[in-house]
Amino acid sequence: MRRFAFRLEKLLEYRSFYERRAELVLAEKSGRCALLENRLAEIAQSRARAGRDMFAPGRDLADFRASELYIIRLDHERDKLLKELVLAQAEREKARLEYLDKHRDREVIDKLKERREKEYYHLAQLEEIKTLDDIGRRSLVETGR
Repeated sequence: MRRFAFRLEKLLEYRSFYERRAELVLAEKSGRCALLENRLAEIAQSRARAGRDMFAPGRDLADFRASELYIIRLDHERDKLLKELVLAQAEREKARLEYLDKHRDREVIDKLKERREKEYYHLAQLEEIKTLDDIGRRSLVETGR
């Protein structure tokens, strides 16, 4: 029996390639969001630590002012990162939708391939049964039964 050959195999490879590329773009965008979220968590920890240290015993007015300025800088950095995170999340959502579109396109061809392959082997099996039946009938006729 001949092996199944899918006529749209090149199209399937093409769509798989673009699906993989979209998946990598999505991974990159997700990684960027994760880095920004981690940086925001670090800033929150630094801010909390600076707030605690601001009123630690043995600190003078200059230390208090330095801590206050540091907290203000952290707040500005946090606001900037929040804006970047919103933009990065929008880009990630766009990349996710693009990936889903490419995945759906590939999956349609993949399902078609599976259906055609199943049909091909089913028909081949029917042909094989028919051939075996013909051989069996001929041997019965030849033996005189």
